[in-house]
Amino acid sequence: MNGFRPGFKQVVAGAAAGVAALCAPMAQADMVTGIVDTWNVNVNAVFDTTSVVWQSNANVSASASQLTWGQGTSGPSSLTISNSPASPNANTNGAAVATIAVTHGNNPITSGTGELGQVNLLSTLTLTPVVPLAPGLAPATISFTIHFDETPNADNPCLGGGTNGVGVNINGCADIFVINQNSLNFPFFYDLDGGGSLPNQMYFISFFEETNALNALPNGACTATGVPAPCIGFRTPEGGATTFDFAALITTEPVNFASEPGGLALLGLGFAGVGLTRRRKTN
Repeated sequence: MNGFRPGFKQVVAGAAAGVAALCAPMAQADMVTGIVDTWNVNVNAVFDTTSVVWQSNANVSASASQLTWGQGTSGPSSLTISNSPASPNANTNGAAVATIAVTHGNNPITSGTGELGQVNLLSTLTLTPVVPLAPGLAPATISFTIHFDETPNADNPCLGGGTNGVGVNINGCADIFVINQNSLNFPFFYDLDGGGSLPNQMYFISFFEETNALNALPNGACTATGVPAPCIGFRTPEGGATTFDFAALITTEPVNFASEPGGLALLGLGFAGVGLTRRRKTN
């Protein structure tokens, strides 16, 4: 990641020549502007099992793709990662592309039979230019923390906010998730010709929850999970499974997520301090 391997220009020229004829005009244009049109976005997500904090550790299980806890008439509660690894192609300044998903199976469980407190999710991201073809950036691992509270189902009002039996609390008080807030629009550079005449292009990548489930939570919900207010996250109804889909977006200018519909929903995983960068060229 500190430089380009020998023969980089020759590698790019040879790779670009192998792109299908349909893509050749776009590839040639990119080698003039220095902008990568299409990236492969590889996301491999796992739970860090060493980071799990159980509030009650009876009847619990932790693996890289699933956590389960508690006992009840409908079985344990769970967190499950799916669609990992995901490896979609994303167009620069194009639409967001779907990546991994996390599902919370929220079953009523008996108090003291197991309860999750928090866990870190490790997401390893690798970006590789596809149009034109070029060497990929070194993998970068993003760690973000999910704080969780298994709320008492019979409370009224509910700890996470709202009246028991209404809305998200229709089957009893919803459980609470809080996701740590990292920045969106993480900048990185990619120098397509490895120090030649092309500009050293800056890009911005954002990785967010696209089902609009992330919202500003009531102060009581933040406090319940041990996170200072204000916080963002989601509440999941009892007796069901709720899936949260995450997407990636690559742009050449920062995106003002706050102005978008459901803007708070886009404060998901973030890339603060990840270190995605190609060597900056000295002009």
